[in-house]
Amino acid sequence: MTITAIGHASMTHGWPTGTRTPADDARLQRYADYTAFADGWQQSGQKHHAFTLNYARTLLRKTVSYIFSGPVGISIAAEPTAEDRANQAEQMLLTWRNTLGLTRLDIALATDALIQGDAAMKVTWNHDTNMPNVVPVDPAALTVQTAPDNPRQVMELRHLYRATPRQLQDQFTIRFDQTIDPDTPIPTMEAWTDTTMRLLLDGKTVVETINPLGRIPYVIIANDPLPDQFWGQSDLEDLIPVCTEINKRMQVMSQILDLSGSPITVLEGVDGTEGIRIGPGARWELPEGARAYLLDLLQGGGAGVHLQYMDLLFRILHDLSETPRTAFGDSGRDLSGTALEVEIQPLVQKVQRKRRQWDVALTQRAQLFLRMMELHHHLSTAGFSAPVAIWPPILPSDTDAAVRNAVSRVQNGLMSRRTAMSALGEHDPEAELRQMTAEPLVKGHSV
Repeated sequence: MTITAIGHASMTHGWPTGTRTPADDARLQRYADYTAFADGWQQSGQKHHAFTLNYARTLLRKTVSYIFSGPVGISIAAEPTAEDRANQAEQMLLTWRNTLGLTRLDIALATDALIQGDAAMKVTWNHDTNMPNVVPVDPAALTVQTAPDNPRQVMELRHLYRATPRQLQDQFTIRFDQTIDPDTPIPTMEAWTDTTMRLLLDGKTVVETINPLGRIPYVIIANDPLPDQFWGQSDLEDLIPVCTEINKRMQVMSQILDLSGSPITVLEGVDGTEGIRIGPGARWELPEGARAYLLDLLQGGGAGVHLQYMDLLFRILHDLSETPRTAFGDSGRDLSGTALEVEIQPLVQKVQRKRRQWDVALTQRAQLFLRMMELHHHLSTAGFSAPVAIWPPILPSDTDAAVRNAVSRVQNGLMSRRTAMSALGEHDPEAELRQMTAEPLVKGHSV
């Protein structure tokens, strides 16, 4: 197909009419506001004011470090006739995860999701490397059309960006007339459904083709969405007021300490200050009945009131963020192991909640990978169950106790060796079992 001119359809903010709603406008503004706050614009619209403590971003990063406390594996259960192929698929998923750096990407996307409320990635096939491409996508560049009776079911996803004719020609093998500047970016939109893909340039459809994957190749991570909503909510929503107040109070306390270091001199009974010079060794002659003294802003317990209020604000901050001070390695008192577990339980519950949301995203990505294995590696997935994410422990655990428990369950027929190894963090149980079979048996143990 040769494009001789770029059509100019009715557009709103670069979006063809009808593809972006007022709700999308509000969502995009929310992204900008929360991102600015996390970047440090927290006082009077200024970044890094005289004294800005970015507790908000620190708490979200702490949450992410607990969510992804280690690499996440993918397990695929299969029928007996498909076990070898499932093991091969698991090994390929592990290789792609490590080669593509997906653990690092997931951490970055999790941080964006907590800040903005949403994050997204696109999965495509790279013919040069013979493996997928997984790239982050700004959720502000996405809009969706959901089913009328199911707000979580995406009927069509649209991705708006700018690309030059030269780039589009390389990517979509379409030709442009020589009268069109090959290096001038054009508003470009991909519209995906489970069965089709349309490419629109300046609002005009120029390519429409079949979607070979049979599913939309985008994965959206919505953070704590409301039951009737598709898009998520920012974790900053509850933290912004208290973080703003903390910075405001710290600014006041900083000013008090500055003034106490360079105290104000108060003169009483003096009509004017002529002849009074300030400096080391200066001597003043004051009229009868006049007196001079230093203004002590710390007297009367005023500073203590500020400190007590700030302590209360920090307690509120930790409660709202569900991140106890213990998560930072300082409980403030000696506690037993059980007491520490109870104290950090709010964070554990929060992380479990976040991981359930990520289960959906990781499963969707794994399913896209499996479909690509079918198309490009001719690996049949017949007989496979849905992929399942294998998460590392949230907190440091007693490995010996976990091993003893797993061994006991295997010996009593309550768990398979493969499942036990996956639960203990082994990402390739089949390869490990084969290695164990090839090695000489240890006395008293059998494989």
